[in-house]
Amino acid sequence: MRPGREADLSGLIELMRDEVTAGRQDIVPSESLLQRVLARFDWETKSRVIEESGRIAGSALVMSRPSPDGVIATVYAAGHGDRYRDMARWGVQFARAAGATIVQTTVAKGRGDGLAETGMTVVRPWWRMDRSLSDGLPETTTVPGYRLLDGTSVPPGRWSEMFNRTFVDHWRFKPRAEGEILAGKLPELSLMAVTSAGGSPAAMTLAELETYPGDSRPQPVGLVSSVGTVPEHRRRGLAGWLVAESLHRLRRAGARHASLYVDGLSPMRAYDVYGKLGFAVMFEAEVWEASFL
Repeated sequence: MRPGREADLSGLIELMRDEVTAGRQDIVPSESLLQRVLARFDWETKSRVIEESGRIAGSALVMSRPSPDGVIATVYAAGHGDRYRDMARWGVQFARAAGATIVQTTVAKGRGDGLAETGMTVVRPWWRMDRSLSDGLPETTTVPGYRLLDGTSVPPGRWSEMFNRTFVDHWRFKPRAEGEILAGKLPELSLMAVTSAGGSPAAMTLAELETYPGDSRPQPVGLVSSVGTVPEHRRRGLAGWLVAESLHRLRRAGARHASLYVDGLSPMRAYDVYGKLGFAVMFEAEVWEASFL
């Protein structure tokens, strides 16, 4: 076992492809997406790989951030056979030694082979919901008392303020900075609803175009994320309005399919909103977690 390095990226993608084939994960990220996500990643300290017969047979990457629940670390493990469990175990042990109070990983439902041996247990269902963008898109109906802005007109700093206010009461909330929230996002696909009188931020939705190699979905895929409403403006239809608008904009931008991820225990029952917009659950995953509080 050795630390990973940036030059391992193609080998990691091949291993991720094996994870999809094995049914543990649902997507293989594109190389450009991984390069963006790992641009400042500390390979030497926070990654390990195992090589066998000239190829990477196991890998683990650990990313962490502070939160109101303490430091939350996410382990991205992959591996052939028992190597998956070995890499997940290394990730949990490293994260705990580095001061994490909560360690997580996400795998397909029923496919957490060996994760119980690392001290993790299933704590949450996590779903991917999909819909086609070929026809029958939902109408975009403005909610009275609000107007729509996008990234071309939202003042700097407003996105991080909005994100952190919106999601602070969500499960395992982790605050984010503006640059991280908007990384790789097109301004016209970054939507915010504000009050008509005064322009106070009320809800947000981000979307982006992604291409997933070897994926069965029509490409490119429009990925919808960060769908949320600040507490005082909830239950007024803002999320449905913004997601519907995102779908129309994604199709105009060239997307042929749309996907989003949702907490299966969402107290706001966000999945019901998405179901009314034509989304259906297409991949069920589980969040496994170890707590060292």
